[in-house]
Amino acid sequence: MDDLELFGISPTIVGSKEWEELIDKEQEFGPEFILDELLEKRNWSNVEIAWVLKRMMFFYGKKDALLTKAPIDRIMLNLADVLRVFYLLIDYTNPELDDNMRSYISTKLADATWGINSRTRNYLTKL
Repeated sequence: MDDLELFGISPTIVGSKEWEELIDKEQEFGPEFILDELLEKRNWSNVEIAWVLKRMMFFYGKKDALLTKAPIDRIMLNLADVLRVFYLLIDYTNPELDDNMRSYISTKLADATWGINSRTRNYLTKL
């Protein structure tokens, strides 16, 4: 069993040497510096993609007044782009997931499907 393997899950990008180097750089210069650097590049590495996704989850997970000032359509487009990236990554790698991870993903996706089914859309059009 690999030293980095945890709970039977193979090591991922998080925890790799490249990831650790990026995190060290983030701690030294700050996340805004890293993001500005990445935005100048055309192609990002897998580590950089994962780091940006992590930052976006942190940003959109905050419950502060800043996000209430952002246009709703822009936020929705940003989240749709994040979902596209996840879709492409999952489709490409087709990872084996343990039951706990599969259950967590299924629960989160089930919560996020609010508004997709016809009953909810019917309800929303009546508002």
